[in-house]
Amino acid sequence: MEKRSYWIGLGLSIFFLFLFLRKIDFIEVWEIFKNVEFIYTLPLMFINLFSLWIRAKRWEYLLNPIKKIRIWELFNATAIGFMANNILPARVGEVVRAIVLGHRAKINKTASFATIVVERLFDGFTILFLLLIVIFFMSFPTTGSSIFTQGTIKSAGLLSFVFYSLVLGVLLLLRFQNRRANQVISFFLKILPEKISKKITRQIDSFVSGLDVLKEFKDILIIFFYSFFLWLMLSFSLYLLFAGFHLKLSLWAAVFLEVVLVFGVTIPSAPGYIGTFHWICAAGLIFLGVGANQAKSFAVVLWLSGFIPVTGLGLLLLWKEGLSLNLLKKPEE
Repeated sequence: MEKRSYWIGLGLSIFFLFLFLRKIDFIEVWEIFKNVEFIYTLPLMFINLFSLWIRAKRWEYLLNPIKKIRIWELFNATAIGFMANNILPARVGEVVRAIVLGHRAKINKTASFATIVVERLFDGFTILFLLLIVIFFMSFPTTGSSIFTQGTIKSAGLLSFVFYSLVLGVLLLLRFQNRRANQVISFFLKILPEKISKKITRQIDSFVSGLDVLKEFKDILIIFFYSFFLWLMLSFSLYLLFAGFHLKLSLWAAVFLEVVLVFGVTIPSAPGYIGTFHWICAAGLIFLGVGANQAKSFAVVLWLSGFIPVTGLGLLLLWKEGLSLNLLKKPEE
């Protein structure tokens, strides 16, 4: 299964990279690069690194009901996890975060992973909230494309809302109707050998212990605040790069592009979202009225501004933690 997902991701990356490179004018792209003010990539790279700290701070609140952990331990695990997503297949970064934190802070890895699932839910609902704001306040181009129209954007938002709501519903049932949920789970586990069913039950109990943050409304508001600040800050970093490329696009356009990128990188791909990131970024900019070659140049610079600092920092912290990439390649261990 793991090999199949790797080859599917690799195949899709090659396909989208082909779409991205098709009809590109490399001479024009070179001229565009010569006129780019690369000084704007410095605050962009800083924001990408600072976003890891914001994620770590938010994770601290999610983990508080389980164990108080120092922010720098969480920051290290977060940076290493995002580095793993950039260079390892199958997007194992989230599992790697749980492994690194479990290694460092001696907490249950399943409970730690549960908090990451909750974190992703907050990200999802925050992105949908930003999409709703964009739909209300942004002036969309009158001529859409086969990919981006107001109709397809609204449909994607609605389907995502339904998906995240279903996942949230399951998590809330596990947390607040734990006894009934366990009865249902035990009924389906009867077909398995007792040793295996008991092991699965223990893992589920550990997972549920990571959902304790959902009990406190105050904590939920704090986590939502960090999520909203995180994605607004990342959107602003795109707005800064607009200036570096001399693009006359609004902050709303930057928020729209950030939302598009989040949806785009959910497509299976090779490590680092190669191909899928570049194509979806260029497609979003072309929809906003940017020329194809300038949009593709922007996508390359944006990707490098995130990939280089995050991967470099993650590898450095991995070395400091005394871990190896070979361990991270086998997260099931």
